[in-house]
Formats: sequence, structure tokens, C-alpha cells
Amino acid sequence: MYLKHFKCQGVRNLSTCQFDLSSQLNVFFGDNGAGKSSILEAIGLVTSGRSFRTSRLEFVVNEAIDSFSVFAGSDDGQRFGLGYFKKDKKKAIKINGEVVNSLSKLTQYYPTQVLSPESYHLIDSGPGERRKYLDWCLFHVEHMFHPVWKSYSSILKQRNALLRSAKGKLIPEIETQLDIWDKQLCEAAEAISEYRRDVLKQLSLALESILQSLTVDFSKLISLEYYPGYSNDLKAKLLDNRLLDIKSGNTRAGPHKADLRIKIEGHLAKDYLSRGQKKVLINLLYLAQTLLLKNATGKDSLFIIDDFTSELDNDNQQALLTTLFQQENVQIIVSCLHLDSLNWLKTRYNMAHMFHVKHGTIEQFHNTSSEHS
Repeated sequence: MYLKHFKCQGVRNLSTCQFDLSSQLNVFFGDNGAGKSSILEAIGLVTSGRSFRTSRLEFVVNEAIDSFSVFAGSDDGQRFGLGYFKKDKKKAIKINGEVVNSLSKLTQYYPTQVLSPESYHLIDSGPGERRKYLDWCLFHVEHMFHPVWKSYSSILKQRNALLRSAKGKLIPEIETQLDIWDKQLCEAAEAISEYRRDVLKQLSLALESILQSLTVDFSKLISLEYYPGYSNDLKAKLLDNRLLDIKSGNTRAGPHKADLRIKIEGHLAKDYLSRGQKKVLINLLYLAQTLLLKNATGKDSLFIIDDFTSELDNDNQQALLTTLFQQENVQIIVSCLHLDSLNWLKTRYNMAHMFHVKHGTIEQFHNTSSEHS
């Protein structure tokens, strides 16, 4: 499966547009502010229901109107649509003409990864971004993870509400209720940690496989370690932290505090690698995600790369795209400032579609050395 047709209206500075996509590679190029990132954002919205640029969809709506809509059709006849209404702050999702209320139902159809300038903070950012990276794999590979995580989140919310209701005082009635919530929290936490440890083993194997085909000077030194958000026994940790939790009104230990520790020769990668080496490693981590998805599910997937040429030099651009193409079932969509910087690409991939973006309008660019599918 791949996205074959796309249409959008009301998205940021983009004019209403529709076009056909290649099953392999699609390149959107144009000046800064032309709308390249907006079109990639719109495509990502129709497959994931989320923007990679903002958590507030009202900012995606063109300032002159009250709503946006994005539609896509796949080569096998699937149809997807997402609308957002600024006044009501509501989404409307349709799959094959039927209204669905669950965002996860949309997301599971066509797994979508986004590599943007913000993605290159994965190593240096806080644990939250690395948890998202790990849980993306779990959502698409282990279908029981999502309901377990929802259950844990609900229990955590109830426990935090109880902590805040104590108003800083640990009284017997609160302790009794905390004992009940702690038992439930620990059971769900253990399941989440087990899922994460298992998928991390698979991810490490995928990373090893990726490294066999690439030359990376620190490849033999990479290790991925899971920290569950607590040391040793969570039940004991919750008990030890009980007074502190009551004072803060929040649970200080658990899988919601977990981290994926990326290390080089036993040292945290953020302290060990140069900025350029970190970019290479992050590319490898995203490639490992894609390979894991293919090996575990056989699913086709979409890989969006925003501002491609500004973040990577020529060698790393070629390494990233070549490795993605070798996996065969990945549709790629990239944006860049100038097409000249991708001259090597135009002759190598004969099914590439090139699009020129100017002042929010999109026009397919026909290159004589390319054949358009």
C-alpha cells in the first residue's frame, strides 16, 4: 500500500491543491516560506492525525478560514480523510467513507515516521522524546501495548488526583486508598516495561542489521539500554516516595518517567558524540525503526523528511535514502530548498515525483531524466 492521491484545503498558507504521489520518492522544493513544510505536515496529518510542527491544530488552519481538511487515497482503494474545525476545536476522521472516533484506527493503517529538524534533538532532549520513539515501535508492532498504556495512564491519573486531594498531608484514609492504586499501577507498569524491553531487543537487532551495510566509525560502540523510570522494585519506590508524591501532587516513579539510554562505549551519546555524529546516529535509529516494522509486521510505511538537505551532507543523504530504498516497502516524501542539491537523486530514482512549491501553490516538475509513475 502507498498514498497515490492527495488533496488538501485550508492548511496554513497553502492554496487548495491535489496531486498524485509516487510509490517510491517524492520531493517538494522551493524557497523558504513557500509552504514545503506545510505540505509535508498536511500529508502527515492524513495518516497520523497529528502535526509534527505543533500540538495545537488550530495553528494549522489558514488564518482566513475556520477549518482545514486533508484527504488521501491509496493504490489499493483505501480512502482517508481528516478535518479540523477551529471554532469547535474538533477533529473529524473518516476511513473509507465511515466516521471513526479513534485516532489510533487512522494511525494503524499506514505507519508514518517523520524526520524533521526537531528530530535531531532526540539524543540531547529529555526522556519524553525517546519514550515516544520507543512507543512508536510498540504501537505498530505489539497491538496489546496501546490498551495496557491507556489503562496505566488512567490509573496514574486517578492516583495523582488522590495525591492532590490529600493537600500535603498523609492520613490513614489516603494511605489505604494509595495502597489500592499502587497495586494496580505496579501491575500495569510491569507489563509496559516488559513490552518496552522486548521491543528494544528487536530494535537493537534491527540497528545491527542496518550497520552491516553502512560505514559508521562508532558503530561497534553503540548500545541501547532501557531505564524503566524507577530502580529495582516499583512498589517499594512508590512507598518510599509517598510523602514526596503527596507534597508535589504527582507520581515521581513509573514508566511515565522511563528513558531510552543511548550509549557509546558505555557513555551517554549526548556527552560523547559530535553534533554531526549525533545526526548520523539519529538517522540510524529511525532506519532501525523502519526495518523493525517491516520484519515484525510486513507493513508498508511512509517516511517523511522535512528540510532534508539542510540537516545532512551529501554522503549522509545518499546513505539514508539508499538504505530506505533497500527496504522496498517504504514511500518517501522529502522537502528541500533547491533541487540542484539533489541532482544525484534525479537520475538514480526513475520513479521520483518532483514538486515545485511557490507562494503556497504546488506544481509538479517534469524532469526529462525521470519517468513519473
